[in-house]
Amino acid sequence: MRTWIPVLRFSFLLLSCPLAGCTSVDTQLRNTVVLHYQHVANVQRIDFSTPVMLPGRGAPAHSVQALESHGFWAVFVLCSLDATGAGIPSFYFDAERLRVQYGDQRYGPLRPYTVRLDDTTDLNTLRDTPVLAAAIAAEIGEGPQTQVFRHGFHADLDIRVALYVPHALPDYSGDQLRLRYEGGQTMALGNDYPPSSIPIAGLGGTGIASHCLP
Repeated sequence: MRTWIPVLRFSFLLLSCPLAGCTSVDTQLRNTVVLHYQHVANVQRIDFSTPVMLPGRGAPAHSVQALESHGFWAVFVLCSLDATGAGIPSFYFDAERLRVQYGDQRYGPLRPYTVRLDDTTDLNTLRDTPVLAAAIAAEIGEGPQTQVFRHGFHADLDIRVALYVPHALPDYSGDQLRLRYEGGQTMALGNDYPPSSIPIAGLGGTGIASHCLP
């Protein structure tokens, strides 16, 4: 794996192991959990395999797409998690704490009134947003949404999550986006592969990678 450190203040640290076979981190990261990830896809529209019934809407939702034409779901696979630092007894992982970091902005959870339902002008409301978020996670996500990781190195996790970016990102050329984990002392490192651009995911759509490239 091609490991790089995206934050300048970590540049003096030496991560001594690759994605596979890693057993320890530098002593200066003794309290830091290191998440290795791959940004596998950017998805413009999601078609549900099972139509989603929403509160107060007469018809089920068959698909969702970004309200703004250049919005998308950034899909990440969590490859491995390194909790071998001497000061880490365990780590509680919660996918809800993952964010896309772009400049000084962070994106992640679905917000009300930011996606269109089917090919209509209907938008997701405050009431139905949690239902849609769960349906999107079921359609695209893989692996547990929460898990306690004991002290040690955890390889081949293949936990897949979709984070919503509601509008175009300035000067974004389609390269790997930076992933962050909010809460605790953590650092996320990507393997620097660019994501695929997928117009439609889900029922009848293009498949999304489920495993990290080496």
